[in-house]
Amino acid sequence: MITGARRTALLPSVAVMIMMLIITGCSGGGDPRPTPSGSPSPERKFTIMTTDSIKTTDPAAVADTGSTMLTQNVFQRLMTADPTAGALKPDAARDCIFESKTTYECTLRPDLKFSNGDKLTSADVKFSIQRATRLDVPGSSASLLGSLRRIETPDDTTVRFILSRYDTQFPWALAAPGASIVDRTVYNSDEVAAIDDPIVGSGPFTVDKISKDQVELAKFLDYTGYAPAQVGNAVIRTMPDSASIEEAMAKHQTDVVWRGLSTAAQQRLQAQINASKNNRSKAGFSQTALPGARVQQLIWNPDSKHRESYALRSAIAGALQEDRTLDSVVPNNIPGHKASFPLGGRAKINVTWNNRIQLTLGYDPSAPNSLDLANQIRTRLEDTGGLSVLLRPSDDTADLQLTDRKAWTSTGLAWLQPVLEDPIKEEASSIAKADARARQAGDGTAQLNAALAELQSIAASEKVVLPISQTSEYVYAADNTTVTANAFGPGWQLGLWGMKVER
Repeated sequence: MITGARRTALLPSVAVMIMMLIITGCSGGGDPRPTPSGSPSPERKFTIMTTDSIKTTDPAAVADTGSTMLTQNVFQRLMTADPTAGALKPDAARDCIFESKTTYECTLRPDLKFSNGDKLTSADVKFSIQRATRLDVPGSSASLLGSLRRIETPDDTTVRFILSRYDTQFPWALAAPGASIVDRTVYNSDEVAAIDDPIVGSGPFTVDKISKDQVELAKFLDYTGYAPAQVGNAVIRTMPDSASIEEAMAKHQTDVVWRGLSTAAQQRLQAQINASKNNRSKAGFSQTALPGARVQQLIWNPDSKHRESYALRSAIAGALQEDRTLDSVVPNNIPGHKASFPLGGRAKINVTWNNRIQLTLGYDPSAPNSLDLANQIRTRLEDTGGLSVLLRPSDDTADLQLTDRKAWTSTGLAWLQPVLEDPIKEEASSIAKADARARQAGDGTAQLNAALAELQSIAASEKVVLPISQTSEYVYAADNTTVTANAFGPGWQLGLWGMKVER
């Protein structure tokens, strides 16, 4: 349940997500400038390295992993969630409750402030959420707020959401990046902020400086919420590739590594950790495994002129069957998962067209092993005899998109967002009806699971979102650093608030 000092919410919590963190490493106090061997020098700030780039600093426009990490750490939302338990928790809110089936009301914590000193009130919450739905950036979490009709703010600490229908999933939308709270006196209501515009949030960290490949953060001393920071100044550094990160680890130039290491690099570190007596690499790094937290999918671009061909979609889905290790759009260990796509074996592929069709395949070159996987997919598709595939790095206009995706929250509907947003015309009505049933059902109920199962079956039938693989995500921490169990946002985004360093 969502609990607060004033009252208890009536919305049941999501069933517990069976994902255990395997965490090894040292723990200690919170001084950001420790002195043991291998720790940062006095000249170097606490450093997190990744290959994920930050494409936008405006939470209303977030649609990628790197920008999500920044948003989670710099901005607050009314709600958040612990992905290991799958339960909503108040963040900027003191508590939230369904007053009726179509009225959801939140009360803000007292004395909330933005990083520029402005007071955070219900007017800022209303402005922020209305702004996100108005901008409606493709790929963002704005569509999760689709049940919202209007927002009322009877006083500075009360936010009342009037919904168009009973939507038990609406509170989860308030934990997604698009519901981040921004200062209404700073942000433009009709335009996405540029990356060099002022960044004003109320989260556990503030932005001191941002450049192309680096963000410098400071602990926000006036933060009031679920996840206060435990380190002071910190740097998120985007590295060009896996090799540069591995070299930085060997030279003790980083404290935490989040994504970016290739499979080969991970295997080398795993071998060192297995051979050591203290479960650490030669450079002193421990490994935190997040089982099943890395999910890769192939998604049709809704603007592709080829998407409407069922024969083509079927041929592509069949070509990937032999290599597929994930059997649904909703991953394993997410409540409501149902196996729906065939795994392994060779599908019978019917090429019903005479001339080879040329497709483009977009991929994110910053995602570990993405080029290798894109090449593998291209080979499988071209082996059908009916396709030619051009690879397009960082091309959002490509016919097919290889995604290394994290849902905004650890819920079935959040994972089904691409299916719900851009259905094939023949399936639109069935998808809308199943979606409505899912939103009216309580979390963890048979009704919700049945609706989610139907949506997953439809997804397997229409073949617009194709699951490829689900593997572990890894975080590496230096010998003076601990990654705590709550160091993750509601969709397994990295939270710097969960980092501790020794004195």
